[in-house]
Amino acid sequence: MRSVLRLIIRLVIGLAGVAIAVAPVAAQEPVAEVRTWSGETLRLSQPSLEVFYTIPVKGEDAPPSDAAASTAPPMLFGSATALAGALEKKPEPLSGQRQAESVTLQKGTVERRIPLLSLASLVFARRPVTSTLPPHLAPTHFRYAATAVLLDGTTVEADYVNLGTTILRGTASDGRVEIPWHEIETLRFVR
Repeated sequence: MRSVLRLIIRLVIGLAGVAIAVAPVAAQEPVAEVRTWSGETLRLSQPSLEVFYTIPVKGEDAPPSDAAASTAPPMLFGSATALAGALEKKPEPLSGQRQAESVTLQKGTVERRIPLLSLASLVFARRPVTSTLPPHLAPTHFRYAATAVLLDGTTVEADYVNLGTTILRGTASDGRVEIPWHEIETLRFVR
């Protein structure tokens, strides 16, 4: 009986040791290894893809709603120049940002949304294209393709990717880093 009790105690202590050893590995945050098109290599902790966006505010061009038509027009007081300045002001658009949870890769007419949590690496390819835009607006124009490797080893090829205003944000050894997505050649997540 004592030997069985000792065996159970050893087993419990052994399992507790394994659980303690595995816990820090499971709690580690991913690290992003980045190589830019200029050749710079960075290792970022706490990486995130941030999307910036702007929401235009509805202007005067919109048709009035039924509720607005039934109320009396506002009374305005002041000089003609002061009133003209106040009436000509356009409302400022709303700006914001959010963390991206996925990237969308396109091959032909098929789009695949890949969750960032299942992404092991993302390698971009770019080729120059001619544009009708004047060079002072954008001196170089590229079309981007990408190859994604998922955590399960699956490879997803895309002949077109555009992440818009997305940036990669993280912390390097010398401080906070923000890299626009179109400056990234390779992005690899180490978990």
